[in-house]
Amino acid sequence: MTNISKDYEKLNDVSNCFTEETLRNILCSEHKGKNADILSWDFGESTTVGENYLSTVNKIKVTGIVDGKQVETKIVVKSLPKNLGRRRTYRSTDFFRNEIQFYTKVLTILLFYFVKIYTITCSHNIFPLKVVPKFERFLEDKGQSRILCIPRHLASVMDGENDYIALENVCSRGYESMFRQDSISKDQSVMILKATAKFHAISFAYKDQRKEEFKEIIDNLEETYFSKTHWPWYQRFHENLVDITKNALETEYPGSEAKKRYNSYKPGELYFKVSEFCERKYYPTSVINQGDSWLPNFMCNRQNGNDILILDFQLARCVSPVLDVSTCIYGCADKSIWHEHFDELLKLYYNELSNTIILLGSDPENVYSWSTFMNEVKEQFVTGIVFAMEIVPFSLLESDAFDLDAIIKDDNAVNIADIWTLSNIKTQQGRLRLANTIVHAVEKEFI
Repeated sequence: MTNISKDYEKLNDVSNCFTEETLRNILCSEHKGKNADILSWDFGESTTVGENYLSTVNKIKVTGIVDGKQVETKIVVKSLPKNLGRRRTYRSTDFFRNEIQFYTKVLTILLFYFVKIYTITCSHNIFPLKVVPKFERFLEDKGQSRILCIPRHLASVMDGENDYIALENVCSRGYESMFRQDSISKDQSVMILKATAKFHAISFAYKDQRKEEFKEIIDNLEETYFSKTHWPWYQRFHENLVDITKNALETEYPGSEAKKRYNSYKPGELYFKVSEFCERKYYPTSVINQGDSWLPNFMCNRQNGNDILILDFQLARCVSPVLDVSTCIYGCADKSIWHEHFDELLKLYYNELSNTIILLGSDPENVYSWSTFMNEVKEQFVTGIVFAMEIVPFSLLESDAFDLDAIIKDDNAVNIADIWTLSNIKTQQGRLRLANTIVHAVEKEFI
């Protein structure tokens, strides 16, 4: 008789390497125990069709006995799609490798170092991860409430065939998803930028204090999206996005300087401009970026002052922080926020960055001054435009717009432009959301 509380087939559907032993180790780690017995695992509702392109996402509740006490842990597991054609079409293994490297080779090392500084110099909880036991014990001893900015990494495998990454499910802590169709307030925009600033500050301070080690750490990250290497994969889709943007400008701002300036760029020219910024891995001002900072990659705890958590590091890269900032501003808010409060948003971001760098023992004036930041804003804020060209049309779609497993029927890769079949934006509100970013960028001389 099948034990319905232990459906091994479902575990195997995640990955051949995702086993009961994996769950046992997670329970021991999460509940600080030595021995664990698994009573059951329950797979919740699967992710809505069309919400995840690069991976399959499962939410699992694990119940067991740890050192004689019954416990429960909720986790989120991202795994490679079983559909090989989908996996190859979207280069899923490249993105999984980058995110797993981020958690296991980059972030853990950064936090391990700053735990030592934190315990001596700081009395405020600014770090998100419960990675190092010593750090966790320190926070508990001080009675500090944890401010989670990144979900905890629990387990992962990276072999190109059975890749998965298991993370804590933070919904039990009050965090809610921020969907691509959501409209957010100015306060939420500020909270997103502040969370991003704290994340960037860790890199700045570590780089300042251990420069050579920082170089070794970032060697583990590879550019997964914007590069000459990936242009053949992205080209047709990008050219379609260019046409959609031209249509929005022609319809809403015919004869405008914004339309004229945008049309002066050849298809691909802006992509290669951003690709050049993404090649600056070892520049003095380059730090680890989230890389894909639009609404679905943030969660909000509305019960705790709109506290923000950052998700998804499949596009993590080492570049100027402006690349994340520009995408946060153009990709997470509409014109009423960034047009009216643009300079204020930049200042709020920089102040948070500066204050956190100081808490970590470095001088922001030396590692990343306000003038340096503003110079890079002038040069590299165009990145937000290239992201907006993709993000805005996607944000206007229904969540189930693309059923990839139904479209990709065999094991062969297809061109992403044949899957993401976007067309001109039908509503004036949608067209203005895209066109207004171009108008603003031209006004600010970003393009």
